[in-house]
Amino acid sequence: MKIFQPMLFVGLGGTGGLVGAELERRLRVDLCGPDGTALQHIGGLAPYQLPDCLQFVYADFSESDLQRLPQFNVDPSLRAAYARTSRATHNLLPNFDSSPEVTQMLRASLRDEVASWLPPRDDEPRVTPLHNGAGQLPTVGRAALFATLRHSLQPVLEPLVQAIDAIAKSAGELSELGGGRVTGCDVFVAFSVAGGTGAGIFLDYLHLINQAFKMRRFNGVKIYPLVVMPSSFSASTGGGREAELNAARSLVDLFRLVDGQNAPTAGAEIGDLDQETGLGIRYPGAVPIRLRTGILPTAFLFSPTAGIRQDDLRRSIVSLVMSLIGTELGDSRAQGRAMAGDDDFQTFAASFINRGVHRSALSPTGIGRQGVSTSLVASMTAPMDELADLVAGRLLRVAVNDLVERPRLPAKDERVALIRRLFADSHLEELWERKQLPVEDPQPLPRGGKAIEEALNQRLGDMRRLLSDLQATAHRQAAAMAGRFAPRPAIDKLLRTTDPFLAERLVRGVAGSDDELTRLGFLGMLTARSRSPKRPAGVTDQPPKTPRIKGRIAGMSPARWGDEDVRAVLRAQDNWYRWRSRAVWHEAWREQQQRWQAQAEQAGTDLVRLVDAFRQQADREVKSAQQKGLELYADRTGISYLLPPQRSLNHFYEDVVTRLLRREELREGDDETSLLLKLIDGDTWQQVHARSHRNPDGAVGMVKARLEGRVTRLFAERGAQVEERRLLPSMSTLLAAAAGDAEARAEVSKEALDLFSRKLTGLLPVGFTPEGTGPLRVLVTHPRVHAADEVQEFLAKALRLPSDAKNSVEYRGVESDSITVVLFRSEMSLTQVPEARKVLRQWARAKDEEQAHDVLRWRQRLGFEDDWMVSSAEDRRTILHRLLCCLWNGQVDVLDGQTDSPVRVRLRLFPEKGAGVPGVQLRLGDFPGGISSWSELLRSYERWTVLDDERTVEDYCRKLMGAQPLGLARAGSTPDPLFVELVERIAPRQLKLLEKRRKEGGPRVDGWIRPLWEFWAQTLPAALDTEFGDKQAIQPTLRTLLEHARGGTPGPRPDRTGPERRRPAADEEDWGTSAPPGDDRLRDD
Repeated sequence: MKIFQPMLFVGLGGTGGLVGAELERRLRVDLCGPDGTALQHIGGLAPYQLPDCLQFVYADFSESDLQRLPQFNVDPSLRAAYARTSRATHNLLPNFDSSPEVTQMLRASLRDEVASWLPPRDDEPRVTPLHNGAGQLPTVGRAALFATLRHSLQPVLEPLVQAIDAIAKSAGELSELGGGRVTGCDVFVAFSVAGGTGAGIFLDYLHLINQAFKMRRFNGVKIYPLVVMPSSFSASTGGGREAELNAARSLVDLFRLVDGQNAPTAGAEIGDLDQETGLGIRYPGAVPIRLRTGILPTAFLFSPTAGIRQDDLRRSIVSLVMSLIGTELGDSRAQGRAMAGDDDFQTFAASFINRGVHRSALSPTGIGRQGVSTSLVASMTAPMDELADLVAGRLLRVAVNDLVERPRLPAKDERVALIRRLFADSHLEELWERKQLPVEDPQPLPRGGKAIEEALNQRLGDMRRLLSDLQATAHRQAAAMAGRFAPRPAIDKLLRTTDPFLAERLVRGVAGSDDELTRLGFLGMLTARSRSPKRPAGVTDQPPKTPRIKGRIAGMSPARWGDEDVRAVLRAQDNWYRWRSRAVWHEAWREQQQRWQAQAEQAGTDLVRLVDAFRQQADREVKSAQQKGLELYADRTGISYLLPPQRSLNHFYEDVVTRLLRREELREGDDETSLLLKLIDGDTWQQVHARSHRNPDGAVGMVKARLEGRVTRLFAERGAQVEERRLLPSMSTLLAAAAGDAEARAEVSKEALDLFSRKLTGLLPVGFTPEGTGPLRVLVTHPRVHAADEVQEFLAKALRLPSDAKNSVEYRGVESDSITVVLFRSEMSLTQVPEARKVLRQWARAKDEEQAHDVLRWRQRLGFEDDWMVSSAEDRRTILHRLLCCLWNGQVDVLDGQTDSPVRVRLRLFPEKGAGVPGVQLRLGDFPGGISSWSELLRSYERWTVLDDERTVEDYCRKLMGAQPLGLARAGSTPDPLFVELVERIAPRQLKLLEKRRKEGGPRVDGWIRPLWEFWAQTLPAALDTEFGDKQAIQPTLRTLLEHARGGTPGPRPDRTGPERRRPAADEEDWGTSAPPGDDRLRDD
């Protein structure tokens, strides 16, 4: 795989961490190779170290989730390499145990910063302990973040800035990987909107990521939120009603931010830093932070299709990221339309996502703009890692069982030599030898019986004296040996030439063996050396008595020293002396037992632990291999594995072992045991033994990893014989063969090619398409091959692409052994995405009938008083302008109620009247006390656009939102009387009535008066003053058009500043837009 542009991945919450972990794994597989060393030629990267141009930052309140990240779950020797490109934000959690403590502090210390969005303490939920997360309440998550940032932004900015600094210095590594000059950076921010952490802090993180790049003057940055929708989770894993309520407000906040990026506005004046920040966020002790214009063009929503699993959806997200960063900017191949050049974009991701897309236009409903994107990704890969894992696991299991059940022992002489070497390498050579002090023969040799007897007695005396001397020497040397005793290094050295299974038998012995040395082993011999040695046959505790020595030939010839009877006495003395000397050594060693025994036992225990770990792995492998095999062959959606063409995994395993035996030049009769002992050398066994002291399972994993690496390399090797093909043909070879390349077809079997074609055809099941109604684009990345045109033609026929994407497909050859299909739907508003509509409907129902556990005020980030479902003030101004145009044209009929306060109205799509004219009926409700129901027109329109599932809603809205006064570009037209009544009579009366109610009711009625006043005093005048889009209009606005229709001159606008927005008191609970019918506060009497 090649990397063409830098990437920063930010994972928020548990979902962001899981997506990031999978992305790290995939990148290491593709870049670092099976043994992790493929990038070591680039600047001396360590094994499994990713290049600095790829950086990961994780943030989560749950420390347990952070500890599951890859950098904390690898071998300690690899953690430094992982930490170079992966950073966990550990200091995100404030020093409080519960959420009420956090909010209490914020209300006291940061009142100005949190007053607009932190709800009052009435019915405040209690989340404790915070280190387990935000309790699926986004407002709690944001409050905890603000508590952490109350003194400084550094807890969040520091890991981000460190990652950006590494990216900024990575130009050399990027060029080695295929990229060019660092001109930009793609930032992917993954989170779910179902929980409390990700949904609570994502908005702040988007701003702070922007701030971190701004601090480093890093340009060309694009941020792409990767949003996992609540339908991805079951009720037991964080889905359900609470998740949908969280998602509703999260999506509204996110896409209001995106809309502001795609259609930015700027005032004519600058300089006041305390002015309303608009889309910016004000943090403690800092000026308002706003996103750089254009840095956040869209966000991707990911919803599962039928049959897709959570882990496969995460893989789909990862495939999207890898396709975008692994594709080269330029050299595009498009089908069916001319593609714009890539020159205006810094990265391929920016080019593919933003080229030719118009997101600033208003949505058909008038609510929001078209910044929403949805995506799904399908990929077909050859599961090299999974297959290598299965083969290596089975090979290791078979070999271990053989080594355990059929013990191997070398010849006796070799066993003695190995155990003696253990003594020597443990610094116990003297204990092995147990040397006795030499006994000198008399000089000259005596002759005659009496002289010989005296010499023999003298010899016994010398032996007693030497034994006494030996005691001092042995005790001194035994103490020194006990101090130097080091069995572990000795066993390590033994493992250079043996394996742990043989070493365990040599060290601990083999029970039931007839040979004493084999039965006792090294440790048994140490223990035997601490006991009294076995007395040889014929030897007594006392030294042998000297017999009478007689001459030869009946005493005629004097006795000589070499006579047989003298030699017998000498042998008896030597046997006794040898036994007593060994007893002295044993006694001396026994006295040091407390010093050496623990080490000896620990060394034996370590070996047993290691061997037992291999046994346990072998026992578990059967079940785990079965489960892994089922996973490989399971029907999956979005993920397709190109499996071996053999009939089963058993046949494939047998072929691999046979090929491996030949490759390693082993004999024909050899088996898995021989392979294991050939593939794992002494250095590896030593490393395994050293690691087993701390992590036996990790030591076994090291051996398995070595086997996996060798098996993976074997997959790509040609057979030793001419007719032998690769065990697993590469995807590029299969693709070229399928496209008609004769040379490639000769390298693959018919079975493999047929399997490839079937898998490719079934890669995109029916219904596999991103949600929504926006235009669909497709990116197909495939292994780079020479016959690019033929491959593109083949893929176009083989892939069952959605019908609405046939003319917007882009094919790219990349350095990767996979085929990936990115389905990307864009230019949508929230109401055009089914799941977004679903969660908004859930929110609307909850607002109507809120349950105790809904705590809706604690599921937002920017304000608990905003009771509009999705529309912004700007949206409402635009919508009301269009509806007033309909009213001008007479397209609004009052069906029930009076014209000054209708209960139900009908909006006709055309000026004509009659039963056949299509229209929309909206129920405005019945308001007593003189309050006009016209103020509910926008809320009723919003509810209809969100809650109505009819497919024609979008078409109806598009027609309504295109309305303008008849004859606008010519002589104009006369306004409908209902328009004049609403603007000139109803509106002024409502303003006076609301002002009167406010003065009479005081603060207690402010909650319901404010939204009504907003409609009459702000939204309606703004809609009247909104300019027409038609440049040929005879008047620019409805207000001036009304004056023109009367033949007058437009006058100045009345001042409708309205009552000052008051911060709600803690005991106010009415957050609705109107009181229920019959409320006495609305009556005149």
